[in-house]
Amino acid sequence: MLKTIKTNSEFPIKVEKHPPDYTGYDFITLIKYNEEVNLTIIDNVYKKHIDAYCLDLCAPTDIDERIIIKVANYWYNVNINSYPISIEFSKRGLAEQSSKILKSYPVDHISRIIGPVVPQFYMGNPKKVRKRKRKQPKDYDVIISSEHFKSLIGKT
Repeated sequence: MLKTIKTNSEFPIKVEKHPPDYTGYDFITLIKYNEEVNLTIIDNVYKKHIDAYCLDLCAPTDIDERIIIKVANYWYNVNINSYPISIEFSKRGLAEQSSKILKSYPVDHISRIIGPVVPQFYMGNPKKVRKRKRKQPKDYDVIISSEHFKSLIGKT
């Protein structure tokens, strides 16, 4: 049975499980995006896009894939239902490195997903803080008497 992801796409995305003869890591997901196949680790699923770490980008960006795999393996076995993998990268000081391989896949262009899709973590949008506009003072001239001016600069 196929799992379906609820998105804003006209056609829901069908998610397939790994084939029975698959011997790789359980957390790796194949995303077919614009007829291009990417090996990924899904971070979070939103209505309009899926954020995932694309392992195919590790070599071009000079990131050690073994570190990403090691962290992902720990996260998948211990914290997958608690928070997205991006939080795990951040906890370990790897946020800057891992952000180089983070891609956002619009759901309208994804034709196939094979592998696990993490639970949707509702992270919420940042709260907008609106600042009040302050009225600018009108331009005006200051007129001081010569005695007052002399007293300000200390001459009498």
